[in-house]
Amino acid sequence: MRSYRAMAHSAFLVIAAAGLMPTEAFATEAAMGRYIPGAFAVPGIGILPPMPGVYWQSSNVYYHGEASADLEIPIGGSTQFGLEGDIAATNFTGIWVPGGIELGNNLTFGTFATVPVQYMKVGASLGPLGSDDEVTSLGDIAFGPMLGWHSGTQFLTASLRIFAPTGKYDEGALANNGLNYWTFSPNLAYTYIDTTREMQFDITGGIDINTENPATDYTSGAMAHLDAVLTKSFGKFGVGVFGSILYQFEDDKGGAADQLDGFKGRSFAIGPVVKYTAGTEKNPINFSFSWAPEFGVKNRLEGNGFYLNISGSF
Repeated sequence: MRSYRAMAHSAFLVIAAAGLMPTEAFATEAAMGRYIPGAFAVPGIGILPPMPGVYWQSSNVYYHGEASADLEIPIGGSTQFGLEGDIAATNFTGIWVPGGIELGNNLTFGTFATVPVQYMKVGASLGPLGSDDEVTSLGDIAFGPMLGWHSGTQFLTASLRIFAPTGKYDEGALANNGLNYWTFSPNLAYTYIDTTREMQFDITGGIDINTENPATDYTSGAMAHLDAVLTKSFGKFGVGVFGSILYQFEDDKGGAADQLDGFKGRSFAIGPVVKYTAGTEKNPINFSFSWAPEFGVKNRLEGNGFYLNISGSF
């Protein structure tokens, strides 16, 4: 049986694959937002290691979703019907835990930055912007501070994800890899490792707070999201199940939002996750794969997300 320190080190190296992924997803304005259900449901989300160093991850996502033909969606200063879309993205994240910072009380400070490269294809059955559109480009870059705490086999991490409007955006396009507004997302994550049963429980929640899109004078309402995952390890392999909730609690403002009763969205997902650890105990390379089928969807596209995450340290 591995020690909890080895398990924790291995588990941490997937944190960027879950909690720092800034892929645009379908919700709010243009039925798009920063979060897809299942994106943060990865073992180790609550762990920020006390060891100084640079950690890396490559997170890959494919999402396909469709809206009902009668769902009117605000986009580009007008509305569209019958949207369907595909997103394929690779997100490159670096996390730096600097040395020489003594916080005490089992606290650790770190910072991160994520650069996404994305492909998006969107089609509409009816509307003024055309029938379909696609784009490949850099997306919106994310960065921010992290503060971790640990005691025994329990870990807690608080972070602030700041999304900058660096991605390609065209008001007259159906497909945009950038959202053209800033998002500030405070998050809290917790991990518990049961070394006796070699099981692990992770839960993370956050709120995405958006600024106004200056091109459309539209402000997407704040939304909360929660992901929980339970995994069981069998040596280097592991299997588990997760659940995710997206709930927009604030109305959209501007444009057609008032006519659409605030256009608040929601979505749920329950799905499987599998993981594998390669490399050495000191320098593991972690792989995880998960599938997130959505249900209970309102005012957004409904579909499936697939996630492949690879992570390690330098």
